Amino acid sequence: MLKLISAAAAAFLFTVASVRADEHVWDVDNWPGDIDLIPCSAWSKTADGTWVLHGSIKLGASVVNDIGVKGDAAAHKLDRQCGARK
Repeated sequence: MLKLISAAAAAFLFTVASVRADEHVWDVDNWPGDIDLIPCSAWSKTADGTWVLHGSIKLGASVVNDIGVKGDAAAHKLDRQCGARK
């Protein structure tokens, strides 16, 4: 029993350590449909018009990093919701 608890604790610590402390992970059920659940402050817009997420999304059991959207419905929604700020 003690080995099981130790293994579970180690797995939990590894999972926590794998996400950077300064990074937020947003849980979404539908991507990109739930893009409006992520606050505008988590996004920045680059000079070429790409919206870049500062953080990750959790979709089901997967954590997705390095998200950028440009020229699609998600980007247009961010343009309307968050403006043209860079």
